[in-house]
Amino acid sequence: KQWYQRRVAITAGGAKVIQGSQLGCYFCNDVVAPSDSTKDRTLDQMCTVTRPGNAYLAGALAVELMVSLLQHPMKGRAPAMMDISNNSGDSCLGRVPHQIRGFLAQFTSVQPSCHAFNKCTACCKEVIEKYRDSKYDFLIDVFNTPDYLEKISGLYDMIENTDLDDIWEFNSDSD
Repeated sequence: KQWYQRRVAITAGGAKVIQGSQLGCYFCNDVVAPSDSTKDRTLDQMCTVTRPGNAYLAGALAVELMVSLLQHPMKGRAPAMMDISNNSGDSCLGRVPHQIRGFLAQFTSVQPSCHAFNKCTACCKEVIEKYRDSKYDFLIDVFNTPDYLEKISGLYDMIENTDLDDIWEFNSDSD
């Protein structure tokens, strides 16, 4: 699974259901701030060069997700259904997945869902408030300071206060 062989489309938004107001964004699954994913990459690691059809697939899925959201009675608050046998959250166009992650190497896709992460570098309360208050200045700070989002969101402190020995110990016991 290499990063450049994946495509992702996400609704902005569902026990076997996560309510739309509790859904996390793409970055809620990452415990790092977003960074330049093309910097210091070889030509074959840049997805738009080696997998040119990927952009069309992701674009088409994004359009279908948007249309499904617009047709859903709850619009952008549509729940993510985790039980595929339950059709109670469907719109007139069918299920509205929270995410669609595709893997071109296997020509497969999955529809994961996650709860919002309170230290997410993209959608946590602190980041949203800072953006609303400062807009342009906030963006300039984000662009010029690599760990700015991690510090605002509280992720930096969480990582600093994490005992890696506990994590390795937990990992070795989970055979």
